[in-house]
Amino acid sequence: MSRGLTWIALAICLVLHTTHCAASTENVSKFISVLEEKGFTVQEGRVGKLNVLELCSAGYVNYCFGNNAGFPYAVYIVPPSPGQDPSPLQAPPTGYDPDSPDNYPANLGTIPAGMTYKLRPDEAIVLIGTTPPEARYFSFRSYLGFVQNKPGKDYAGTPTFGDDEIGWYHRIYCSLGDPLNHLNMWTSNTPGGAAGNAFNSATVLITTADKGVNRMMRDALIAAGYSPDIINDDNIPPALVDMGLEKGKDTFLMVVRAALWDEPDKGRDYIDNPGDYLQVFRITPNTPIDTEEPWPVPALKVRETGVSEYQIIPNAAADLEHLRQEIIRRHGSQELKQVHLDTNIWLPEGYIGMFRDVDLLAEDRDTTYLRTGFFQLAGDDDFVIVYGINHEQTGKAIYSNFSFYGADLLNGVAGTSSREYANSAADYFPPGYENAKDYYVYKIARRAQDGEPCVVVPYSTGNPSGKAFGVDNNKDAFIAFRAYIDVNTQVGPSLFELIWDRAILFTEGW
Repeated sequence: MSRGLTWIALAICLVLHTTHCAASTENVSKFISVLEEKGFTVQEGRVGKLNVLELCSAGYVNYCFGNNAGFPYAVYIVPPSPGQDPSPLQAPPTGYDPDSPDNYPANLGTIPAGMTYKLRPDEAIVLIGTTPPEARYFSFRSYLGFVQNKPGKDYAGTPTFGDDEIGWYHRIYCSLGDPLNHLNMWTSNTPGGAAGNAFNSATVLITTADKGVNRMMRDALIAAGYSPDIINDDNIPPALVDMGLEKGKDTFLMVVRAALWDEPDKGRDYIDNPGDYLQVFRITPNTPIDTEEPWPVPALKVRETGVSEYQIIPNAAADLEHLRQEIIRRHGSQELKQVHLDTNIWLPEGYIGMFRDVDLLAEDRDTTYLRTGFFQLAGDDDFVIVYGINHEQTGKAIYSNFSFYGADLLNGVAGTSSREYANSAADYFPPGYENAKDYYVYKIARRAQDGEPCVVVPYSTGNPSGKAFGVDNNKDAFIAFRAYIDVNTQVGPSLFELIWDRAILFTEGW
C-alpha cells in the first residue's frame, strides 16, 4: 500500500465510483434523529462498486478473488467506530481525538479504505435504499474478512497483512450464512416475504450480532416511518467470530451481487453508482450496551431436493458421450492434441473455510463452484470446448455460467451464461433430436471464427485495461462453473444433484 497519494487517488477513482445518495429522505433524517435521541452515534458510510481486476492491475491486491467474469460487485464502505483510529485514506470517525491514549487501533489499510471493518458486538450497520433493477439475480451477503494469524501456525504460504500495532492478519472471506436474494428479501414489492417482484423496490437491511440491538434498530426504523414488512436481518453469529475493536479482532465485509440485467443500461447505472440507490450507516451506542442475546449460528438452507439431473435426463450418459465424440470429430486434427480436463469441486462453503482457516474468495451459498484442472494455451491456435448440461433448462438453476481464469491471479477474464448458450448443442445432435435443448457446447479461444459460439480470451501483456484483464499463453489457467439457485430451495443446487460440466483442450503443446 506504500504508493504515492496521486496514484492512490487514481486507484480509488478507478475502483470505487461512489456518490452520496441523491435523495436524503425525511424517513432517513427521522431515523437518524431517533437514534441520536436514544444515545447513539450515527455515521454514514457508502456503497461502492468494486472492480477487483482494476485493483489487481494497479497492484493493490495480489489476486482477484476468483471473480465471476462479467458480473461486477458492490461493497459497503464503512467509517471507523467512534474512538477508533482511522486507517490510511480513511476520514476520522465522529468525535475523534487523535491524542487520546485510549483509541482503538485502526482497521487494515485496504483499498478501498473501509471495505473491511471491525464491529463491536453492540454496534449495527443499517442499509436503506432500493434493490437492483430487474435482472436474473441479486443478493446481499456479509462475510468474515480478515482474521488474526493463529499463534504457532505457519502462514508462510499465505499472504499476511498488518503490523505489530494493529495485529497480523490473513484473508479468509467466508460467508456468514445464506444470502438474502431476490427470492426471499422483504421489500415494498414483496412485503413480509410475499411472492412478487423484489427488484427495484424499497428495502432495509440490519446487520447486528445481538437480538436486542436488532430490536433497537427496528424500533427506530418503524418510528421513522419504515414498514416492518421491508426490514431484513443480516445476523452475525458471535460464536463463530471474534468481535470487537481491539488489536487482532476479526474484520467483516458486505458484498452485493447482481447478474444478467433485463435492461443493461439501468443495471450498469445501479452497479456503477450504487450510492445513488443505497445508503449505509454505522450505528454505535455512546454508552456500551450489554449484549445478552447473541444471534445463534443459523440453520443453513438444505440444498438437496431429492431430484437430480440423472433422473431429469435419463439418457444423459449416452448423450454426453455422443457430444464428446462429435466434438472430437469436428474440432480435432493431427496437429492438435485432445486433453480431457477433469472437473472437480473448487470451493466449499463458508463455515468449512472458517474452521479450516483458509481463504474461500467470498464464496456464496446461492451457487455451486466447480472447476477444471490447470492447463495452458500453448499458442494462439489452442482452444477449449466446454460442454455439458444446461442447468437452467433442467430447472436446477435460475442460470448457470462458466468463466476462464488465470491461475496466478485468480482473475476471471471472460465467460458466458445459460442465457447465451441455450440450444448451442443442437447442431451436434441429429436434426430434431428432442433432448438437444438440455445441453450446451461452447468454444473458448483467442479469436472467434465462422460465427460459432465462442468466448474470446484476451491477453494480459499489453492489455490496455490492465494486466489482470487477460491471461497470456503458456500460463496456467482453468475454467470454473457456477449454477445459481434452485428455486425449490432458494439456495444453490446440490453439487451431487448436478451432472458436472466438462471441457476438452485442443492444443499444439502438452
